[in-house]
Amino acid sequence: MNININYLPNETGLYLSEILPEKFSNISTREIIIQGENYLEISIKDEMSKITKNINNTAAILNSLENDTMEKILTINNIASDFSKSDTVIRTYEVLICDLQIISIRLTIAAKSKGATKYIRETENSKIAEMAKKSLYLVGLDMGIVTVVLTSKRRLKVQGINPSPIIREKDINSLTEMFIDFYNLENDLLTREIILGADPEFMLFNSKNGKMIAASEFFPRDGIVGCDNIRIPSRQQRPIAEIRPKPAASPLELIDNIKIALSSASKLAPYKNVKWVAGSQPMNGYSIGGHIHFSNIKINASVLRALDNYLGLIIFLIEDPITAAKRRKKYGFIADYRVKDHGGFEYRTPGSWLVSQKIATAILCLAKIVVSRYPYLSKNYLNNVTAYEAFYKGDQEYFMNCFYSLWGNMENTDMYSRFADELEIIPEMIIGNIKWNEKTDFRKSWKISTTSKTFTKKPIPATAPVTASVTASAPNRRVERAVTRSTRISVSRVGSPSNRVNRTTSTSNNTRNSNIVGGRIITPTRVRRN
Repeated sequence: MNININYLPNETGLYLSEILPEKFSNISTREIIIQGENYLEISIKDEMSKITKNINNTAAILNSLENDTMEKILTINNIASDFSKSDTVIRTYEVLICDLQIISIRLTIAAKSKGATKYIRETENSKIAEMAKKSLYLVGLDMGIVTVVLTSKRRLKVQGINPSPIIREKDINSLTEMFIDFYNLENDLLTREIILGADPEFMLFNSKNGKMIAASEFFPRDGIVGCDNIRIPSRQQRPIAEIRPKPAASPLELIDNIKIALSSASKLAPYKNVKWVAGSQPMNGYSIGGHIHFSNIKINASVLRALDNYLGLIIFLIEDPITAAKRRKKYGFIADYRVKDHGGFEYRTPGSWLVSQKIATAILCLAKIVVSRYPYLSKNYLNNVTAYEAFYKGDQEYFMNCFYSLWGNMENTDMYSRFADELEIIPEMIIGNIKWNEKTDFRKSWKISTTSKTFTKKPIPATAPVTASVTASAPNRRVERAVTRSTRISVSRVGSPSNRVNRTTSTSNNTRNSNIVGGRIITPTRVRRN
């Protein structure tokens, strides 16, 4: 794989230009100008490859040069910042990141005389690490230092993003090893088989009176079909159903496994008057997702960017824009992912694609191509303030022209022909301006049979309570969390004082909750969690 690196000609940039030729035989360095500043463009050539990994491209560097632009990007994505440096700071965390991997975290503790500095572990400061990784990614950068501060009001805020920091030799060596891995990635990627999984959600309601019926009326907590872990206050009822099909390397096999799971669910809820619905928010106030799992691959900035553009944006163009915009007030953010214990990750941006078997099949085939060939899918249309605003508003028209470029890029991959028939429905829907239907009982599309039985138990009132969330992907709350055993901190997010959650954990709990992107709780007055 070819690699291009843009870096200021400072101490670190010059050192990189000197040591990288020792690792790579075909490398060149030239000066370029970005907004009046001289930069080093270090190009590592691979004559056998036609793809290039750009580390900190020009558009991303331009974003990072304007504090106002960075502040707007982070605010749209519900991350608190203080680029004006108006807050009193008691702790400063300088987080060095490359390709969504933490290289080092440097902590400076303010003191009356001289600040004490030390390097700390990511596992003990996961909330800070995730905040920094997402901030760097959203600005469009692949590498750099994100400065996160703890203010005197016990809030975490992003105070700076530097794409060309001066760093210690140990960290430069770590970056060099990563560049070698990038260079050798292509051959490994072409032979690696990515495994797909999913846990899409759906809801139930009475087809006669339109009242919601809790999934817990029929389904257990665990198993191939069960309930999501949100529950209604003062009740043990859980409103959202979730299926957990067996993973598979083939998206078509995964679809078969999903159908098996839905058939199992039908045996528990076979009633003809209980309607099964999916989408983004098929019932007002209740958001559901179509999370897709990937194993035999680790999360990195390139694969996440490909998923956001070639999967997230494509689904964005066929979903119901009104309900999708409602869902994205709390869920389904750009770059919404969760690292899993098996070493892979879960992509959480899409709504529930169970709306029809054809749509589900197309989406899973698309997901398989994206994660398997992501270095070939390098276009990024989510790289500026206007694009982010359009995404969260559900402005599909803004991204229509992008679709043709994205889809053409997809068609050029060697895997596209394998799933061409299954993928046909996507351009048909987008070009024909057809949206998925969140009101139709999707069992018919999946050919899931029902019986003549009628469910008669009194349903839950239609008015849904407010949903609250403590997640890394929807950080629009003030979350108080201990970073060390002795220190209480809080994460300041964009939001009103009424939307605040205080919570304290120990160091051991921080390790357990190192990627807090699950668990949703709904309540009109308070948060409850199992």
